[in-house]
Amino acid sequence: MKRSGCTISASKVVPDTSNAYSPTLEAICVRLIEAYTVENWWPADSQFEVLVGAILVQNTRWVNVAKAVDRLREHRCLDPLSLSRTKQTDLQEWIRSAGCQSVKARRLHSLAAWVVESGGLEALELMPTSDLRSALLKVHGIGEETADAILCFGFSRRVFVADQYARTWLSRTGLVPESAARRYASCRDIVEPALTATTICMQGLHAAIVMHAQSVCRWEPECDRCVLAKRCSFACGSTVARDIRC
Repeated sequence: MKRSGCTISASKVVPDTSNAYSPTLEAICVRLIEAYTVENWWPADSQFEVLVGAILVQNTRWVNVAKAVDRLREHRCLDPLSLSRTKQTDLQEWIRSAGCQSVKARRLHSLAAWVVESGGLEALELMPTSDLRSALLKVHGIGEETADAILCFGFSRRVFVADQYARTWLSRTGLVPESAARRYASCRDIVEPALTATTICMQGLHAAIVMHAQSVCRWEPECDRCVLAKRCSFACGSTVARDIRC
């Protein structure tokens, strides 16, 4: 992922778990990260662009987000102040490719205004993670998943993004009980303390889970192609849930 001129290298993504041979949560997560190319997974030219992308990607694919971001860049409004001053009608037109443009335009305005009123990104960087999460959740249109994605990728905090892809995968593997996987915060609170991963590893893990869910661990999982099949309860015939939804 590119953020503020910094690129994650493969050597930094995977932690040293050379002695982790047991099928622990961390060992399995490391194996998943090793199976995918996670560098530059969330491309962005600035910190604020990461925040904007987190709003635009709600309920759509990144290819659509990229087109919207390019339009915003063309009109020079990828900074909090400029975006907060942009007309709603213009913003809707520029982000049309991301879908739900009227809803997302309001959310982007709220996000930009919040950053400006908070004293800018520099001031927000000084806030403890728990306080920053609470503040994000008060912004219109930002729920738990979007808040954690912003914390992890936008503010480089050591946070696990327990989106539906992650919760379904963790339940199928048997790493997290199905009852906990159905609740966002419960799943996150199990995974975060169990990992010694750095922020960069958390970013790589989220990227790997998304790629794995989209290519292998889908609604009809292709277990014969899964690098974790021998360690997965679902692949081994357990009657765990096929899909996890809140």
